[in-house]
Parts: sequence; structure tokens; C-alpha cells
Amino acid sequence: MAQATNNTANVSTTRGVKGGYFFCAVRNATTIAALETLTSATGLAKITTAIPDAIPNMGYVSGDGFTEGVDRSSDTLSDINGDTVDTYGSTTTETLGITLMETRKEPLGLYYGSANVTDANGLLDVNHNWSNSDEERIAILDLVLKNGRRWRKVIPICKVTARGEFTGNSTTAAQRNLTLTYQTDSSGSGCHDWYESTETGTTTTTTTTTTGN
Repeated sequence: MAQATNNTANVSTTRGVKGGYFFCAVRNATTIAALETLTSATGLAKITTAIPDAIPNMGYVSGDGFTEGVDRSSDTLSDINGDTVDTYGSTTTETLGITLMETRKEPLGLYYGSANVTDANGLLDVNHNWSNSDEERIAILDLVLKNGRRWRKVIPICKVTARGEFTGNSTTAAQRNLTLTYQTDSSGSGCHDWYESTETGTTTTTTTTTTGN
């Protein structure tokens, strides 16, 4: 195979799929089965299959987008001279930081815990009961790179582990920042990234969704 050459098609900013790009749900039998419809697909179907209704859209995300961090730490083993000869006990923690802009049941339920948020008879009721907020979640980001190239990020198991400070005033959007920490699934992976390739072809015809917020 010939050596790959530099390709500007592989250099891109990131946008969300217009109309919905961050989806999240509490892990249960229904949502795990919904996730399976995506993970069991093959080829581009992993990216183009619609997100099941059981995993709801969390609404607008702030213009800062999202951040993904990896924190890897380990201990070192040194010899009599103080030289490092090995590392051991390494641990890796991966997180997603995101800011939710909409004030409605689903994004508030992600921030405060789904058991703490109800919407009935015209009233959106939120209880700050943190003992009910520690629940495992499934999270999906549906993204688009340059030239309509699709990217789907799937986090099979995660929990909200940090919640940012809320600011309420006349010049700041009423938005809530949170951090999701990944947990490893049965394959040992904390996250699965599926990109539409620029280097291999496919016989499947796909329709690319317009980008933007």
C-alpha cells in the first residue's frame, strides 16, 4: 500500500448535527437495548442509524462545545541509582465536559438526577436531592466534520461526577455545566468513536445532514 500523503480533508472543526446532537439516558433494559441497535450495525450504518427515541436529545449545547480529557497516572519503580526502570499501577480516567442550555425536563434531569425532575400539569418541578442523582447513563454525540463528514461518539456507561457553578443574571444564558466520567464497558472501552472514513470506500449511499446549531 502506498504511503499516505497529507490531506486537508482530515483537518476540521467540529459541529453538531442540526436539530439534535447530544443524547443521554439513564441506563436500563430499554436504553441498553436501544444502544444495541447502534453498536450492532455495520459500516456507515453505525453513524447514519437514527438515535432511538429511548435516548432523548438534551437540547442546545453552549458555543464552547464539549471537551474530552484523559488523565493517566502511574507509579514508578526506580533502581539503586534513582533511575526509573519501570512503571506500574497505571490508571486512566476519561471525562466529557459539556454545558447544557435548555431549561426543560431532560437536561435538568441529567444535571440534578432524573428522579428529581418532573414535568406535569404545566409545572416543571426540580428537587435538589443529591442522594438521587448518582445514576449510570448512556451518552451519544452526533457530530459533523468538514465537508459533511460524520462522526458519532458513543459513551456506553458514564456518570455525572462534577457540576459547574450556575450564574443567573440578565446577560448570561441560564445554562448548566457538568462533567461525565466514563466507565469501561464489557469490552474494556470507555468510549467508541465512529468516523466516516476519507480513505476507504463503501457501496452504501448515505445522506448527510446539514450542520450547525
